[in-house]
Amino acid sequence: MRVLLIMTSSPHYAGTGFAEAWTAALERQGCEVDRLDGIPSRWALDGPPADHWDVVVPHVLVEEVAAFAPTMQLASLLEVAGVPLLNSLAALVVSADKLATHAVWAANNLPQPRTFALEYLDAWPLEGQAMVLKPSLGDGARHLRLIGSLGDARAVEATWREDECRGGERRGPALLQEWIAEPACARLYATPQRTSLAYEKARHRGALITHGTVYERAYEPPPAMADLARRMVKALGGGLMGVDVLTDAEGRMWALEANAPFGFDVTDAAQGDFVASVAVEAAKRAGASRSVPARAADASVRVSPTAGTFSSVSARA
Repeated sequence: MRVLLIMTSSPHYAGTGFAEAWTAALERQGCEVDRLDGIPSRWALDGPPADHWDVVVPHVLVEEVAAFAPTMQLASLLEVAGVPLLNSLAALVVSADKLATHAVWAANNLPQPRTFALEYLDAWPLEGQAMVLKPSLGDGARHLRLIGSLGDARAVEATWREDECRGGERRGPALLQEWIAEPACARLYATPQRTSLAYEKARHRGALITHGTVYERAYEPPPAMADLARRMVKALGGGLMGVDVLTDAEGRMWALEANAPFGFDVTDAAQGDFVASVAVEAAKRAGASRSVPARAADASVRVSPTAGTFSSVSARA
């Protein structure tokens, strides 16, 4: 089985170890792994080798999605060419934008903190309650603030826009989100069918965000948590995502965030083995669907992102 890993070769990302961890985990599953960070120039003459890879892992970062970077361009070309992607382009885009993510979850009635676009507010939406100000784009909990008034929120947003004008990172729309006080935050790697262990993130009491890169504890997720994680991914049309679930003091669970791509603990082989096994299963399902004879002369085959792991378009009958 041959897998293509799409990942930036930018020096700022090389030290994360994700390329090596993904490659090692896939090789333990018996896969041959190739890696590209953009569209090879020769493809303009020869076209992409649509039958060369069994599945593509598009590890396209949020900022690369926002800028339609070379990794995003490569993933889009391969999807159009009919190569199965672990996460479709739609899933990459909608999970990269928190406003879009929460809109999709709201449409699917998933429990989540109430989220408002700051631009359209003329009054504080949750009277007497502090709220979390966050950008729609970005990851790593950057730029999050606990805010108590509309004026303060708009003042902080103004500093974001000034920084963007100076060439700083794009933040997208400013969001105000209901603050779930003192929650437990668990990361799960999930598909519409499967979930990993729940990995609880470290957080100091009273802190707004979690800290550290190693999880405090891992446990089998309760059925309700596992079900919520699977629904979070399915609603977004994803094949495999890292999702964050909050649990408050009363045991209520909230969908907080979905990540495609996602980071995992590169020192934990079990996490790597889980995500690699999901990629292999996806490739097998894609191979099985490719072997089914076409029913008609229609040269286009479309798979709904909510019907299975992939959303792809094949130009072959």
